[in-house]
Amino acid sequence: MPRVMSRHKVVLYWLFLLLVCHCAQSEFGQPCSSNPPLLAEDPSLTEDSNIQIHHNRLKRNVIQQREYELDIEVNITENFSDDDLKLLLNSIVYPISVPFENGTLNITNINITTVCRNVNNETQCTCEGGFIWNSTFCSKYQSCSGSITEGQSCDCIRSEPTEGMFCMSESIMTTPTTSTMSTTTLRSTTPRTTSMTPTTTTPRTTSMTPTTTPTTPTTMTPKTTLPPGLERQRYAFRVVELQFTKELSNSSSPEFKDLLNRFKMPLESSIQSVRPGAVVIILGFSNGSVIILFEVITDASLTPDEFSTSREKLQNNLTDYKIESLPSDEIPCTDQTFGTTNFNIVAEIPCENMPGVKKRRCGRNGVYEEVLDFCISEEINNILEAVNTTDLENNFSSLLEQLSNVTDEDTVNTPGNVQAVVEIMRQISNVNSTVNETDMRNFLETVSSVISFESVNTWRILSNTSQSNTNPSSQLLQSVENFNTRLKLQNNTLRIKENNLELSANRIVQQNDVSDFNVTFANFAAVEYSNLSANIFISSEEFSDAANATIISIAYPTWIDILPNTSTFGKNFLINSLVVTVTINAENPININMTFSPRNRTLDFNSATCAFWDFSGNMWNDTGCESEIREEEIICHCQHLTSFSILMSPDTKDSLALSYITIIGVAISIGSLLITIIIEAIVWKHVTKNKTSYIRHVGILNIAVNLLVADIWFIVASAIETGNIQACTAATFFIHFFYLALFFWMLTLGLLLVYRLLFPFHDLSRSVMRGISFAIGYLPPLIISIITIGVTFPRNSYTREDACWLGWETEYPLLAFVIPALVIIAINVIILIIVIFKLLRPTIGDGSRANNQESDAFKQIVRSIAVLTPILGLTWAFGIPTFQQDSPLAFHYIFTILNAFQGFFILVFGTFMDNKVREALLKKFSLRGFSSRSKTSQNVSTAKPSSKPHPRFRAKRKSYNLTQQLHSSDNNPSLSYSSLS
Repeated sequence: MPRVMSRHKVVLYWLFLLLVCHCAQSEFGQPCSSNPPLLAEDPSLTEDSNIQIHHNRLKRNVIQQREYELDIEVNITENFSDDDLKLLLNSIVYPISVPFENGTLNITNINITTVCRNVNNETQCTCEGGFIWNSTFCSKYQSCSGSITEGQSCDCIRSEPTEGMFCMSESIMTTPTTSTMSTTTLRSTTPRTTSMTPTTTTPRTTSMTPTTTPTTPTTMTPKTTLPPGLERQRYAFRVVELQFTKELSNSSSPEFKDLLNRFKMPLESSIQSVRPGAVVIILGFSNGSVIILFEVITDASLTPDEFSTSREKLQNNLTDYKIESLPSDEIPCTDQTFGTTNFNIVAEIPCENMPGVKKRRCGRNGVYEEVLDFCISEEINNILEAVNTTDLENNFSSLLEQLSNVTDEDTVNTPGNVQAVVEIMRQISNVNSTVNETDMRNFLETVSSVISFESVNTWRILSNTSQSNTNPSSQLLQSVENFNTRLKLQNNTLRIKENNLELSANRIVQQNDVSDFNVTFANFAAVEYSNLSANIFISSEEFSDAANATIISIAYPTWIDILPNTSTFGKNFLINSLVVTVTINAENPININMTFSPRNRTLDFNSATCAFWDFSGNMWNDTGCESEIREEEIICHCQHLTSFSILMSPDTKDSLALSYITIIGVAISIGSLLITIIIEAIVWKHVTKNKTSYIRHVGILNIAVNLLVADIWFIVASAIETGNIQACTAATFFIHFFYLALFFWMLTLGLLLVYRLLFPFHDLSRSVMRGISFAIGYLPPLIISIITIGVTFPRNSYTREDACWLGWETEYPLLAFVIPALVIIAINVIILIIVIFKLLRPTIGDGSRANNQESDAFKQIVRSIAVLTPILGLTWAFGIPTFQQDSPLAFHYIFTILNAFQGFFILVFGTFMDNKVREALLKKFSLRGFSSRSKTSQNVSTAKPSSKPHPRFRAKRKSYNLTQQLHSSDNNPSLSYSSLS
C-alpha cells in the first residue's frame, strides 16, 4: 500500500479481504484464518435457520465459474460515517479483480441496502434505493413515520430486526421466512474501533452495486478527519463538449456510472503524475456543459503549476474533449444534504420537525460555509402566524405577553427565532393603539432577550444574509421608537431595567413649573459593558410648548456590537458608547444634551463624532449634532430626537506616526544588518583568533541573521491579507521563531559575558562553546514555536483577526513569546548588574587612582550600558508598559524607536565600537589617513616611553596588559569590552 493512503482505501481493503475470506470459507469449509479473526459467526444467525438461509449457495456453469452473493454487516463509528462509505463505493470502477487461490475473484458490484442509525435514543433501520421492508417487519417493529405505506410496506422501522434480516428488493415482497435477498447493512455505533462483521451469506449472484435512492444528491461530502499530514482540496474541470442531463444528478443512474468510469482513471492518472500517492475522488457532476467536481487528498496543496500541468495531462489523455479548469470562485459546492450549489449562492433545506429552513452559503474552492439555523420554535411560529391572521389592535397585548413568556436569552438567539421576533415586533409597533405600562414591560423584555451579548453573532449573520434594504437591527430599533410614541403613563414616571436595556419615562404635567429632564444610565449587568454610562439632559425651557408630553429615553449597551458602523462621515469609525433612544410626543423641535463615556478610551478622542441613526439611509449621520470633548467624556448637542451614539476612529495620528517610524526604522535596520553581516565576513579571520572572541562574533552574527530574517518576515506579514489563513499562519510562525532565536542568542552572549568575568581560569574548547551556544540559541525557540502552533492552531486561536501575529483574544499564544522574552530580559538585567559591579571594582595596580576617579567610573558605567543594552535585548523591557491598557504614548514611542532601529544599534555597538573590527577594516582597505594613524598607534604602543609621557595613555597601557593577563577590567570601557572580544 502506498505511503500516503486515505482512510477510504483502508476501509476498501478490509472490505475486499472480508469478501475473499467469506468465499474461501464457503468453498472449502474452512474458517477464515486471520489474526485477529476478521470473520465471526453470529450465533443468532445459526440458531434461527427457519427464518433465513445462512449458507452460501453456489452456482456452477460448464466452465466452472462461480458466483457468490455475500451479506456483510459493517459497524462504523462517528469518525467514519455511512456517507463516507457510500462515497467510497461510488468512486470504485468495476469490476475489481482480487487474486484468489489458483484463480481470480471478480467483484462486480456492491450494494448498500440497509442503514441502521441511532436517532433520538432509538435505533432506526432505513432502506436504501430499490429496497424496502415488507409488511411483517413494518408491523412487528413499527414504521418510523407511524404508518405503513401502500402495499403494507415501509422504508424505515424503529428497531433492528432480531432475525438478522435486512431490507429486501421491492420486486421480491416475501415474508422473512422465505427471503433470500442479498443485503449489506451499515450500523452507526458510538466511537470505537471500527468492526466489519459478515452476518449472512445467501444463494444469489455476486452482484453488489452501490445503489442510492433517486433523490440522493450527486455529491457526497466526506466527513472524516484526515490523518495528520494530509490535506484535502477541491477542484473542478469543465468538459465543454458534454451536455448535462438530469440523470447525472443521480449517482445510481447508468449515465452517472458511465461518466464516472470514463473520467476517473484519466483524472487520477493526471493528478498522480504531478503528486504521486495523491487520492482523487470524483464527488459528482454539475451543470455548465458538464462540470466534474473532484477532491484531491495529499500531503500538501497542489501548486498552481502542478494543477496546470495535471490539466494538460488530462487534456492529452482525453483528446475527444476540451477540458477547462475553474477558478476558486466558480467551483460549485457539493454536499449530500445541501446538494450542489454555485459559488456565493445560499442553499436551503427544510428544518426537521420545525418551521423554517437551514441555510448554507457556497464559499470559495467549492467548500460550504457553516450551517445557519433559521429554524423557528413552535411557540414563536404560532405567535407569528397569529400576528399575520388576527386583529392586532385588540389582541396585541395578549400576544406580547405570550411572546415575553416564550423568549429568553438562552433559547431565542438563533437566526430563525430572532428574525421571527423582529417581524412580530415590527407589526405590533405599527398598530394604532394606546400602549400601557404592562405592554411596554412585555415589549422591552422581549427586546432585551433578542439583543443579549450571546446573540451578537446571530445579528451579524442576519445582517450578512438579509435580502432586504433594511437591516434587521435597524428594523427592530425603529419598532422600539414607534412603540414608545404610543405609551400612556399611569403615573408621572416609569423606570424599567432589563439585562440589556434601561427605560426612563417622565410626563410633563405643569407647563409653568416644569423641572429639567436629567437622567443617567449606568451599571449594566453584562460585564462587557459595565464601564458604559450616559447622561441625558433637556432644559425645562424646551418644554414650554409641550404640556402633557411624555419623554421616553432608553439606553442599550449591546447595540454597540449589533448595529452597523457605516456612516456618512467616514469609513473606519466604530460605535464607542451606549446607544440612547430619546422620543417625545411633541411637535416642536427639542434641543438635547447627552454626555457619553467611551467604551474604548484608547481610540482617538479628536475623532469623536456625535451621530444619530438614520433609518432612511441605514447608517449613522451627524447632521444637527455637535460634539464637545471634556476630559475623558464626550458631550453631544443635538437639535432633534431619535437614537444617538458616539462614533470614534481607531486610526489616530499618533499611531500613524508610529507606523512611519516602524517602516523607516525597519528599513534602516535591514540595511544595517546586511552591513553587519558583510563586515563580519570581511574581518572574520582577524577577529576570531581566540575562543572568547570567536564565540562572541558567532553570537553577533547569529543575532544579526535572526533579526534580519525576522524583519523580512515582518514585512511579508504586513503585506498578507488576514483572510489568507495559511500564509498568515506561516508568517506568524517564522516571525515567532526568529524573534525567539534573537532573544536566546542575546541570552547566549549574556551568559558568555558573565562566564568570562566570573570564571576567568575555567577553560572550554572552541567546539564545546560553539555547540552550547547553538543549542541555547535555536533548540528552545524551535520547541516553543512548534508547541505553540500545535496547541492553538487547531482551535483557531494561533493568529489575530486583524494582523498576522500571535493571538491574544483566546488561549493567549502571545504569552509563548512574551514570557520567554521577559525571562531572558530579567536574566540579562542581572548579568548587566554583575558586569557593572565587576567593572566598578578596582583592578590590580589601579588602587592608587580608585578613589579619585568617580567621574571616570560613572562614564564607564554609562558606556557599558550603552554597549550592552542593544545587544542583550534590554530595549524590549520598554515594551512591558505598552501591554497595559491606556499606557502613556511615550512608552510606545520609546519601544518602537529602540526596537525598529535595533539592527542599526547592533551595527554601531556590536561592530563599529569593536576596536579589533575597526583595526581589521583599516588593515583590509589600507586607507592612507587611517593607515598612518594605525601605524602611529602601533609605534607608540611598542616604543619606549618618552620623557614626558601622557599619564592617561600610560594608565591605558598598564590596564590593558593586566586585562590580558588576568581577564579583569580597567577604567577604560572601550578596552575592557575589547578584552571580551
